[in-house]
Amino acid sequence: MTNWRARVKLTHLFTEDEDFEAVQKSMNEIADVIEASHYFNKFDTTIFRNIPDGDSFFGPVDYANKLINWLYDYADEHKIWIE
Repeated sequence: MTNWRARVKLTHLFTEDEDFEAVQKSMNEIADVIEASHYFNKFDTTIFRNIPDGDSFFGPVDYANKLINWLYDYADEHKIWIE
C-alpha cells in the first residue's frame, strides 16, 4: 500500500461539458490549485492554460484528458493523492 505524502482536491473542478470554453475554464481552475500547492512545484501548468481549440479529429476534451493523465502520472510519481 502506498503511503501518500499529500492529498489535493481537484476532481470537483472537472467538467463534463465538451465545448472549448468550459474545458478551458476547468483547466484554468485546475492550474490555479496546482500552482497554489507546493506539492506540484515542479509541474508546469503553462499548457493547462492554453488548451488548443482542436479540430474534427482531436478536440479540446482530448487535449485536456491527455493533460489530466500527465497530471495523474506526476502525482503518482510524487505520492500525491488526487481527490
